[in-house]
Amino acid sequence: MRRLATSGLGVFAALAIGLAGCGNTTAPGVTSTPSAGASDDASAPSAATAELTAAAQKLNDDTVKVTLESAAVNSTGNLDPKADKATMSLKIGASGSNSSVDLRSIGEDAWLQATGVPGVEPGKWLHIDGARLAGTSFDALPDGDAAGAGKFVERMADVTKSGDGSYQGTIDLTKVAGSGVSVDVLGGKGNSVPFTATVDDQGRLSKLSLDLTSIDPQLGTMTTTYSDFGTPVTVAQPPAAQVVEAPESLLQALGAK
Repeated sequence: MRRLATSGLGVFAALAIGLAGCGNTTAPGVTSTPSAGASDDASAPSAATAELTAAAQKLNDDTVKVTLESAAVNSTGNLDPKADKATMSLKIGASGSNSSVDLRSIGEDAWLQATGVPGVEPGKWLHIDGARLAGTSFDALPDGDAAGAGKFVERMADVTKSGDGSYQGTIDLTKVAGSGVSVDVLGGKGNSVPFTATVDDQGRLSKLSLDLTSIDPQLGTMTTTYSDFGTPVTVAQPPAAQVVEAPESLLQALGAK
C-alpha cells in the first residue's frame, strides 16, 4: 500500500475511518499506529470539555448512523455498539482516481470489499480476524469508543460553549490515540486544528467539524454527523462463495498482530 505522504489524502482517509467508527480497514497512504492512552500531562478539563466528553460517551449507548462529508472522502456507517456489529461504506476520490471500501463487522469477524485499493481483489470479500486488529488504529468498534469520537474529544483544547449545544476549540491530532495518522504525514501542522461541535437535546454529540486547511488546503473541512439513534442495525455475513481470507500483506499493512 502506497503511502501518500506528499498529499493530504492519507490524513483524510485515516481521520475518516476513525470518525466513522469502523476502523478495521484502510485506504492507500494510511500508516497504522498502535493505540495509546492519553498522556499524563493533560490539564484538568474545562466544564465545556467535560460536557463534550460526556456527549461523545453517549454515542456508545445506542445504535447510531455516522455520516462523514468532505471534499475528498465521504462515508456512511451504521453501528450497534451493544450487539458488536457495524457496516460502513467509504469513498475516496481525488486527482482523477476513485477508491471505495465496504465493511461489515460482526463480533470479531470483519469482511472488507474494495475497488481501487492495491492488494484487494474487486468483487471479493476479504475476511479479517478482528482479534488480530485489537489495539491498532483499525480496531473495529473499540470498547468504550465505538463511534470513534472519544479519542478526538480527549485531545481538545481551549474549548468554549457559544450557545445551547454549540462548542468550538482546537484538537491536537498529533496526540490522538489510534487515529492512524502519523506525525510525519501531519508535517508538524496538526497540533492545533480548529473544530466546532454540536450536542443534541439528549446530550449526545450530533456533529463534529474539523477545519483541516492548516494541514493542507486541499483537505478543507471534514464534518461528521451522528443521527438515527435507536434505529435497528442489520448486518449480513457475505455469501461464502464470495469470501476469501485477507492476505497477510494486507493484515500487516493494517498493523495486525
